[in-house]
Amino acid sequence: MNAIEQALIAALAAANGDVAAAREHIACAQGLARATARRERQIVEIASLAIANNRERAAGLTLEHIVEFPDDAELLVRVAGAPR
Repeated sequence: MNAIEQALIAALAAANGDVAAAREHIACAQGLARATARRERQIVEIASLAIANNRERAAGLTLEHIVEFPDDAELLVRVAGAPR
């Protein structure tokens, strides 16, 4: 499983109210993301911020990310609840 998949599972766990599982999966995603491209690291960071309920920072980083990687918009909706 890669970092983005772990971030998606973390987001799903958080959405279902399972904070412990969300934290576990995001920690795994962060570990996996250390050796990946900046795109993946940013996605994991956005998920981490959203799970930590730091929505303002998550939204700001999401906007920056979408400018550079517009094809990730739908992915970011699932990871952080970003606007479509």
